[in-house]
Amino acid sequence: MGTPRLVWHAARARLGVLLAALVVGSAVPATAAEPGRLPDRASYVDGSHYLAGQLTEGAGRWVHYQRKKCATCAWKHYATRRADARGRFRFRIEFPRTDRPVWRYRGLAPAAGDLPRLEGRVWLACARENC
Repeated sequence: MGTPRLVWHAARARLGVLLAALVVGSAVPATAAEPGRLPDRASYVDGSHYLAGQLTEGAGRWVHYQRKKCATCAWKHYATRRADARGRFRFRIEFPRTDRPVWRYRGLAPAAGDLPRLEGRVWLACARENC
């Protein structure tokens, strides 16, 4: 079994083009400048993998993460957290135990009052070298 990897991708015109890859242990800078985008990044701390970020507006706002265990499965609720007073949030994620499956994670912050809905990247989690 290979080392766990976390990769993010975005669909472009329904082609599912892989835009970037991330080896856990380094972090992708948050893209707070993109409107409607949840600024999340991957991190590896004390032997655990996390998806974390910081909201520019809406301290105390709810952030939800969803997971699906196959490409054609439906998104299912994974975890919900409230951002702290500085807008920060962090979710510990799990990986498949075997090499074959690839799990997908995505974050979202629902619209709250005058704040718009924010959607995050789709992150791929697998237990092999290339997702």
